[in-house]
Amino acid sequence: MKTRSSTLISILCGIALAGAAAWSGSPPACAASVTISAAEIKASGIATAPLQATQYRATVEGIATVTDPQPLVALAAQLATSRAAVGAAQQQTVASAAQAKRLQVLYRNNKFVSQRDEQAAVAAAAAAQAQEVSAIASDASTRAGARTEWGAELVAIASRGANAFADYVQGRRMLLAVALPIGTMAQPAATIAILQAGGREQNAALIGPSPRSDTGVQGPTFFYWTVAEDLRSGQRLSALVPVGTKPIAGVIVPDDAVLWYAGASWVYVETPSGRFTRRQISTSARAVGGWFEVTGFHTGERVVVRGGELLLSQERMPPTTQQSAGGDDDD
Repeated sequence: MKTRSSTLISILCGIALAGAAAWSGSPPACAASVTISAAEIKASGIATAPLQATQYRATVEGIATVTDPQPLVALAAQLATSRAAVGAAQQQTVASAAQAKRLQVLYRNNKFVSQRDEQAAVAAAAAAQAQEVSAIASDASTRAGARTEWGAELVAIASRGANAFADYVQGRRMLLAVALPIGTMAQPAATIAILQAGGREQNAALIGPSPRSDTGVQGPTFFYWTVAEDLRSGQRLSALVPVGTKPIAGVIVPDDAVLWYAGASWVYVETPSGRFTRRQISTSARAVGGWFEVTGFHTGERVVVRGGELLLSQERMPPTTQQSAGGDDDD
């Protein structure tokens, strides 16, 4: 499968990689290559994919915890009750004040209203007003306590009524508390990626900041929601959270294209058809679906996403001794 020239390149690269452990930095980015025929590519199941241009923002890895929505359902009911109490108290205040005013007018005009009745009406109006003030204060205290627990955005949702969290209770949405590392900028990203089992990714949308911190991750925390219905309350997942404001142009190298060899990460690039060149990749910028690269790779280049290990083993094979047709070695 391999030509004499590609074998020589492999040997030279192997010598360089043998001393990689002595390097203080990254191993050298050797341009080792393998050339195979189209029939061998098909038989080996080697597959490639083109690199796509993308805009990238730096990301940090946070911890997303699936949050039980039941306390929020209880909060919505509590806020509805508190709001109803305020409304009832306000109506009672209006009615009592009107009654007191009417009896005062009748009393002053000698319209068969006793002073006792007039004074009782005034007292009832004052009591109703005091009840209203108490109900408003209680409602404000409930909302303030809820905001210190859940944040202003979730409290605003809870204020919509008892069915405000129906989607969460019925499993159509999942609530996530996403904690970021200490030192991360507190500017939240509108959309993040949640990494589930098997590397599957799920987008989540921002609700708002959380006033609480995670017990294990002490950085800023935000609430997000997602439509992943297979999540369970209390489950903890990795989250890729964009930070910063200025996107950078580059390409995404798929996870399936990356090989780990000699303490470094590598990708095979098809250049041209049938020739596969191994290039080093930094893997310093994690992105959804792979690794973001600014230099060393170009849009449209085809990278090996299946069969890279086969190419690596073929590259590392020792050179074969070629003989003439008569069986004698070349002079």
